[in-house]
Amino acid sequence: MTIENMPLTDQEFRTLQAFIESVIGVKLTDTKRALVMSRLSKRVRELNIKSYQEYIELVNNDPDELQVLFNKITTNVTQFFRESHHFNYLQNVFLPKFVADPAHSQKKSLRVWSSACSTGEEPYTIAMCLLEFFKQHPGWKIQILASDINTDALNKAKSGIYNKQEITGIPYNFLKTYFKMGVNENEGKFKAKDSLQKIISFKQINLITDTYPITEPLHIIFCRNVFIYFDKQTQKGIINRFANNLHDDGVLMLGHSESINSLNSDNKWNLVGQTIYTKGLT
Repeated sequence: MTIENMPLTDQEFRTLQAFIESVIGVKLTDTKRALVMSRLSKRVRELNIKSYQEYIELVNNDPDELQVLFNKITTNVTQFFRESHHFNYLQNVFLPKFVADPAHSQKKSLRVWSSACSTGEEPYTIAMCLLEFFKQHPGWKIQILASDINTDALNKAKSGIYNKQEITGIPYNFLKTYFKMGVNENEGKFKAKDSLQKIISFKQINLITDTYPITEPLHIIFCRNVFIYFDKQTQKGIINRFANNLHDDGVLMLGHSESINSLNSDNKWNLVGQTIYTKGLT
């Protein structure tokens, strides 16, 4: 029997489920079994390993291969200006109020975290929206932290290079202003300009860790369509840590199918828009 059709045994799958959940918090349901097998079978063949059990043993002892496993297991579904109501809220509601606040206008600093940035479409969209808004408010320092567990996704995000299909959500005036069009061998590709890249820092962060490398309170956190991969206890821990790292008048953006009520947070949150939350201070 070849590895292409070698079944992933119940025990092997249970071992993988428990291991992945313990390390990165992702809960692989039984419905993901075929997906896991399809994504890992090629890697097992590449390593000339005879069974999934051998691969599990390798992953337990090789940090580099552990990262390969994470990259293959985690899913990257994203696009520019996805869930556009979040960016409309920033530009029309949050940012005008933010810059008018004397406490913030004196410091002229805005700190944002795209906590599951995937291949970069989200943080670059955030950057475009912020740069457009702050054209009318010069002198502000904008810092965007963009993180993910998947290093393959982060490497693509850092490159800032996308093809025609990937940039379809970007309005033409934004595309013209913030991206360079490839020529010759790069024809059909678009690269984020320095004006975007210089305000974004990419970093690998595991959201289930007890603390995050955040040195000052954040004003905006994006964490969209991520909680579906975590169990309730893990979701609660992440939301509580977000609260600890968010400025008192900061804002949190969740995905279209997520809500804090269902995540059972220890903190009070106010729903101010579609999947948009501010911290409650009562």
